[in-house]
Amino acid sequence: MTESTKGQSMLMAHQVEGIEFLVDRGSGLLAFEQGLGKTLVAIAAFQRVLAEGKAARMVVICPNSLKRNWASELSKFACDLSWAIVEGAPAARRKQLANTGAHVVILSYDTARAEVAGVLALLGRGRTVMVLDESHAVKNRQSLASISSKHFAEIASYRWLLSGTPITNTVADIYSQIGIVTVKNPLGSFEAFMAVYGDGASSSSDLSEKIAPYILRRTKDQCLDLPEKNFCDLVIDLPDWQRKLYEEMRDELVCEIESMTGEQFRASAATALSKILRLSQLASNPSLLLPTEPRIPAKFLELDNLIGEICEGSGEKVILWSHYIGTIKALTKRYERLNPLVLYGEIPNEDRQDIAKAFQDDDSRKLLIANPAAAGTGFTFTAARYCIYESLNWRYDFYAQSQDRIHRIGQRFPVTYIRLIASDTIEQAIAAALERKSGLARALLGDAETVSDLSRLTREDALNMLRANVLQS
Repeated sequence: MTESTKGQSMLMAHQVEGIEFLVDRGSGLLAFEQGLGKTLVAIAAFQRVLAEGKAARMVVICPNSLKRNWASELSKFACDLSWAIVEGAPAARRKQLANTGAHVVILSYDTARAEVAGVLALLGRGRTVMVLDESHAVKNRQSLASISSKHFAEIASYRWLLSGTPITNTVADIYSQIGIVTVKNPLGSFEAFMAVYGDGASSSSDLSEKIAPYILRRTKDQCLDLPEKNFCDLVIDLPDWQRKLYEEMRDELVCEIESMTGEQFRASAATALSKILRLSQLASNPSLLLPTEPRIPAKFLELDNLIGEICEGSGEKVILWSHYIGTIKALTKRYERLNPLVLYGEIPNEDRQDIAKAFQDDDSRKLLIANPAAAGTGFTFTAARYCIYESLNWRYDFYAQSQDRIHRIGQRFPVTYIRLIASDTIEQAIAAALERKSGLARALLGDAETVSDLSRLTREDALNMLRANVLQS
């Protein structure tokens, strides 16, 4: 029995169902929750169409951080398939695209949109499967990633989109993905679509029915017998000095927004949101904005207790998530006695799987400090059963996917997620937004019957959020 045959013989029922969905439909969005094996399903589905002579090649377009994860999975589960990663300088990329004879060609979204002509030529050389991994990357119909993917879809014989979080913000997220699956979007024009479904709540049941034929959604609760998930929010009181910094910036931003009309706010919304982000940084780690600030922020002191109790007291492993690189570096130095592993954007892609393996296999490495943008997908960290979120941001996909690094196949113990939330700050609104986005995704994908409205941020929403740290319902 070959390794690839052995891998397919061990497929779970939901994975077999996923293969049938992709092969029989030809095109579809595999919306398996994180940890259910979407990559394995796509590989096995390609092996089937290859064996049946229905396709000769698979082109995988994925986030840059996942290229080597795909290569690793292919080597593990499909050693009969050759693969190539397209990367490097423009001339090298074009040469690879023109000359590769590999069964599976892997490239990032950045490379795909930079090398549209080369990718189109590759897709046109025989019957080809196009895979868009983490397909919510093309949710913005006006982005270059989305536009180029639509061109690729017109040529590809099979179009397989993979995402555990296809809806990360609003109903608009699903529009482009369905359009790529079907080429001719059954949801009509974007303007008409948003006019009917843009509120994200009143017509969610109808929209769920319309997109259901193109999506196969399965959750871990449906497919796996995994240990329970526990959530704990630690509300942290800011010391007087940190509170003063926060309130001064908040009051300044409130005055600025109050002076605007609704139209002026909409025109400058991006600037306002960047300033709101700075408020979150003050609540988390003021030295991000004030490099010479010598005082220790409240969250660092709380982390000292948590890390000491979990890692050193109980001997358990912990993933410490932070969205801020400056904070990751500061915490790495603060806990250097634990020899922590670190994983964020500056870590070379070729080193990341080795870091993940060290965390999984080396009992002496108790702490991983990581950024969800870099380590939230493509890794298994089931050696840990504790995650601590030092900070949160508005990206629901980062939040949901980072959770599932420890809650997936291979986890034997209940897992605990601890969120550090600064009291009376914008962080409370961010935490609420993540829950509301989760509800929207569940409703449209059929995971739940109800959903909270997720409206667009208005001037009044922003003021209410800054003054009361809550989102309007």
